[in-house]
Amino acid sequence: MLALAETFEEVAPVAVAIVAAGGTSVTDHERGPILFRAFAGGYDPTHPLTPAQRDLLRAFVDNDEATGGIAGNVLWFRAAGMPENREGIAALL
Repeated sequence: MLALAETFEEVAPVAVAIVAAGGTSVTDHERGPILFRAFAGGYDPTHPLTPAQRDLLRAFVDNDEATGGIAGNVLWFRAAGMPENREGIAALL
């Protein structure tokens, strides 16, 4: 799905739903690649987040306590040049 889409916005509704659905087994194999696709060129603080990027990050923040989605994907967040904790991600929103 991710590789076939030209833009993240094309797959954002499904990608956000996957992250929002949670589950502790959905880590590096799904959430990480979704995050990296949403920020393919890396996070750039000089550019505003798109609505799709905001929705994705909000799903991570909203479900983090139950799923550990941010901590479980810290390497993906780091690779995307983003904060590596819930508070840092929430601050971007």
